[in-house]
Amino acid sequence: MQSLQIVFLVLVAAVSAMAFFTEEQHDIAKSLAEACRGEVTGELPEDFATKMRLGDLTLDSEASKCTIQCMFAKVGFTDEDGVANRAVLVTKLSKGNPTEKAEMFADVCEKNEGDTKCDKAFSLYKCYHKNKSIFD
Repeated sequence: MQSLQIVFLVLVAAVSAMAFFTEEQHDIAKSLAEACRGEVTGELPEDFATKMRLGDLTLDSEASKCTIQCMFAKVGFTDEDGVANRAVLVTKLSKGNPTEKAEMFADVCEKNEGDTKCDKAFSLYKCYHKNKSIFD
């Protein structure tokens, strides 16, 4: 479970530009995506995990957004309703990053919005992509 702590960053960052991601974390993200495929209906792009890792904002189909929600809920970044969990974000993103940067990210992105839980999770995903420079 502890290895899941940085999965959010693995899922939404431009990984090649950020040195603190390991192959193990990439593999965990792929495993989560596979687990969620069984829980979410609809077709995902063949390269969903790669696109997600690269912060691809075209992953805006209902199946993609709901898969993102499923993954985020499994690691505690959102609750089952898609609402961001600030405390979990700060705690888990502080692993491998300065706490003040994790708090800054949570301040910016904790108020994820949307009509559905999937929209809310996608809002958090987009917020990270837009604000990932916080972790530089």
